[in-house]
Amino acid sequence: MTLDDSVRRHRLAILQRAALLGSVTQEAGISRTLFYRWLQRYLRYGAEGLRPRPTRPTRWPRQAIPALEHAVLAYALLWPTHGQARLALQLRQPLWGGWRISASSVYAIFRRHGLQTRWERLTRLEAHAATDGLLTERTRRRLVRPHVEAQRPGDLVCLDAFYIGKLKGVGKVWQLTACDAACSYGIATLVPRVTQQAAIQFLRGQLVPAYARAGHRIQAVLTDGGPEWQAGFGAACRELGISHRRTRPRHAWTNGFVKRLQGTILTELWRVAFRRTYYRSIAQLEHDLQAYL
Repeated sequence: MTLDDSVRRHRLAILQRAALLGSVTQEAGISRTLFYRWLQRYLRYGAEGLRPRPTRPTRWPRQAIPALEHAVLAYALLWPTHGQARLALQLRQPLWGGWRISASSVYAIFRRHGLQTRWERLTRLEAHAATDGLLTERTRRRLVRPHVEAQRPGDLVCLDAFYIGKLKGVGKVWQLTACDAACSYGIATLVPRVTQQAAIQFLRGQLVPAYARAGHRIQAVLTDGGPEWQAGFGAACRELGISHRRTRPRHAWTNGFVKRLQGTILTELWRVAFRRTYYRSIAQLEHDLQAYL
C-alpha cells in the first residue's frame, strides 16, 4: 500500500465514522473546517478525491533572459564605473531596449560573471580593449614592460621605507625593506626614525655584505623620492659603485616588488604578532622580523 492509499483510507474511515457517530472531529484531532473540506471532496469525487494533492514543483529563482543579460553586460562594458542602480535605470531607456530590471537582478548578473566591483569591470574592459588594440599609451607601456627588468641577483634592488606604527612602550617603528627584482630575495630591518643615515647604514651594513656573502654585487638600487633617499644616500651609492635610480612621480607601481613584500610582512607577521606579543623594545621586534625572513 502506498502512502497516498494510506492517507485516503484514513480520511475515508473518519467520514464513515462521522456518518455513524455524528461529530468525530474531536476524536480524530482535526478541525471542523478540514472535515467539511474532505466531505465536499468525497461527495464530488468519491474515495479517490481523498488522496493528498500533489505539491507544486519547486520553483527555481528566476534568471534573466539571455537578451536582457547581454544588454546588462554590454552596458557594464561601456560604462564600467556605473553601479547596478544606475544601470537598471538606464536600461529602461528606449536606447537600451526599454528593459525593466531591478538593481538586485543587475547585481546577480554581475556576480555570475565576476563583475561585482567597478575594478573588476574596468579590468574586463581593459582586457577587451587589449584584444581589439584599443589601449592608451600608458597601458601599452605597462603591457610591453609589465615589470622592472633584472636578469641576475643584484642587477636591481628595490628599496622602500614602511611605517609600522607607534607602539606603547616602544615608540614609532619604521621598517626599511629591500627586495631583489630578479629573484625576490628580501632583507629588512627596523629603525625608530627614517633618516638618510639610517638608509645609508642599511645599505652599507646589511645589503652590501649580504650580497657579498652570496657571491653577488649590487649594481643598482631603485627608490622613490623620499627624503631618506636623497643626496647623502646618493653619495653613498656612488662611493660603492652602485647606480641609484628613482621612480617617476605618481608611478609607485614601478617599485611594486618591495611594496608587495612589505604588504606580505605586514599581513603574515605584524598583524598576527601584535595580537600575540606585547613588545617592549625594537630589539624584540627585530628578532621576530629576522626569524620570519
